[in-house]
Amino acid sequence: VKNEPRVTSEYLTKFSRLMRNVLQNSKEKLVPLKDELETLRLYIELESLRFNEHFDHEAIIELEEDPAVILIPPMLLQPYVENAIWHGLMHKKDGKGLLRMRVSKDRGTLVFEIEDNGVGRKKAAEMKSKSATKQTSMGMRITQERMDLAKDMHGLSTEVKVIDLYGIDQRSAGTKVIIRMQR
Repeated sequence: VKNEPRVTSEYLTKFSRLMRNVLQNSKEKLVPLKDELETLRLYIELESLRFNEHFDHEAIIELEEDPAVILIPPMLLQPYVENAIWHGLMHKKDGKGLLRMRVSKDRGTLVFEIEDNGVGRKKAAEMKSKSATKQTSMGMRITQERMDLAKDMHGLSTEVKVIDLYGIDQRSAGTKVIIRMQR
């Protein structure tokens, strides 16, 4: 749109890699965590570019094991990251947004945390109710179906907790999703 060949080339290269990863991973019942994190990184970078770097992002990986040997269902985290960006960070008006993803283990349980400092779920819901375009989100339903399938096929039990974050002034300060997965 702005006739910037370098930026356009960077975007298309990342988009191409993201699509290749998604297509490759979608064929698998379980994928290495390393591959899932790479796919997420590409997705987040594309969204950041797309929205003029409206938010920063960081990934904190605190694992003793190599992420290449840990297997998880594909596209498990992406819908939560997408919600953080689209419903929380994109509506943030005061200061730059931050998307933080943390992966750790707690007594044998794999723990994923996705946290944003966006507008929060309540404000996002208010904005959605005022929007002229009302879409039904399928991402969360599909993700739950994928988690149920992983439990049935691979014995992976998954628990999801969504926490509304508040500042010291009791104003919404974002959302945190904690996903706990164990065999």
